[in-house]
Amino acid sequence: RVVEVATMNRITLTVAAGTTVSFEANGGIAVSGTLVIQGEQGSKVELRPATSGEFWDTISVPSQGVVTANYLVQTGGVIAISGGKVTLVDSQMALARGDLLTMNGGTLDMSYSQIGLEPGQRDTTHCDLHVANAPTIKITHSNISTSSYGIMFYGGNNSTFTYTNWFGNTIDVEATPGVVSGDFSHSYFAKGAPTGVGIIVSDSAAAATRHR
Repeated sequence: RVVEVATMNRITLTVAAGTTVSFEANGGIAVSGTLVIQGEQGSKVELRPATSGEFWDTISVPSQGVVTANYLVQTGGVIAISGGKVTLVDSQMALARGDLLTMNGGTLDMSYSQIGLEPGQRDTTHCDLHVANAPTIKITHSNISTSSYGIMFYGGNNSTFTYTNWFGNTIDVEATPGVVSGDFSHSYFAKGAPTGVGIIVSDSAAAATRHR
């Protein structure tokens, strides 16, 4: 079932370090208040399907919703931002059914994190990031990997994707030229840097940089 984190008084739900949350197939979280995931380097928070190899539903973040996650490991579910704000630090997400992180507006601030797996590992995710309308995106010092599409970049201007590694994807960046704009500088692209109107790439790296 979907758990709603919501109240007129903007209650905050905190998930402590070392917590594991298992979701049934239709389980998920609707965040209209604030969800704080307080993992630590040696004691991460894990969100996973109740049955190994299966999938669960969605962490949905509509307008007014706020999610802040540190040292999160998420498998089998997706994050859908539709006006809310999500901050991810030192986190890893993979093995979604379909697109893993979708944005229809809203804000994403992601650093020192990874969407996808390591080279050679099999991921089920179709698209690591699928963004539309007018989101605010900042992704730095991160890895986007092992899916059919690293990003479907269909909305957003002045977006930041700097110091990020793109590898193991069939297509790293699919963008709508002239409609979106983003800075992909100081990044590594296993299949070559993206091009097109609105796409900025400078100092493209010759090899991936390992992020913490």
